[in-house]
Amino acid sequence: MTRDSPVVAVVILNWNQEKDTSDCLTSLRAVNGVSFRVILVDNGSSRESVDRLVHNFPEAAVIRLPENRGFAAGNNVGILRALQDGASHILLLNNDTLVDPAFLPPLLDGLTVPEVGVVGPKIYSHPEITRLWFAGGRIDWRTGRQWHLGAGEVDEGQWDSPSEVHYITACCLLAPAKVFHEIGGLDERYFIYFEETDWNLRARRRGYRCRYVPGSRIYHKVSQAMKTGSPTSDYYYARNRLLLFRNHAPTRYRLWLIALYTARSLRYAYTLRTQGRIQNAAAVVRGIHDFYRARFGKCPLRFTPDISIQPA
Repeated sequence: MTRDSPVVAVVILNWNQEKDTSDCLTSLRAVNGVSFRVILVDNGSSRESVDRLVHNFPEAAVIRLPENRGFAAGNNVGILRALQDGASHILLLNNDTLVDPAFLPPLLDGLTVPEVGVVGPKIYSHPEITRLWFAGGRIDWRTGRQWHLGAGEVDEGQWDSPSEVHYITACCLLAPAKVFHEIGGLDERYFIYFEETDWNLRARRRGYRCRYVPGSRIYHKVSQAMKTGSPTSDYYYARNRLLLFRNHAPTRYRLWLIALYTARSLRYAYTLRTQGRIQNAAAVVRGIHDFYRARFGKCPLRFTPDISIQPA
């Protein structure tokens, strides 16, 4: 390795997903073209499962947290360790991904484009590996809509051109360490959901561009750690979308979007209640309530198999 060679730290967060994490770490062993270090942050999983990961993947530096601190805080622990270790670049990588052996050099090349400070790959769904999951992220502030380009499409080369995008998903996000030094880590108020969009928008505010690099490819299983449609998921979506609007929406749209999505979320809660999904409805209402009371971080409710809702 030459003095100018990149020192890449790959930060992976695990929470009771030993099989997915093992598959991800195994795929990283085949990566070529760039040297890197793996920092595996465990978010309070069972001790035995983490012991097995430590034994099976001695190349990974494992940090054990005593509890689930959320996606943002958990990744921040890994980011801080990477910065302390002197990494030149930090890659955030979901544990439910499989990487192509040649995925890393194109990402580093993408950072050589002037003003680009954040890059991400073409991401396929797994196991349907010809179908796209992400080809860059877009936001329409007039409507508040945020979406993944190419999502659900069969890849026929239509997203093969590198392009500037509004955000890169933290499913696989590479940035120079200096960007993290300048803007900090993920905002822990979000806990999970929208924290990556917030981070990208903060980077863009500092003059950095976000770039989609299709020459790099990975495969995403789509995690079950936080199931879409669960009461907890509904809580974070309702609260955190409003927080994102408050923090980043252009002034001319900000109050409108907060009012619009408050009304839409309340309507969604009413629909959930009429469907008998009482916990989901209560979670949405509580998420809205907590936004207006500026209560962020971990969801304060614990949802049980019946319709009862208890403090966490």
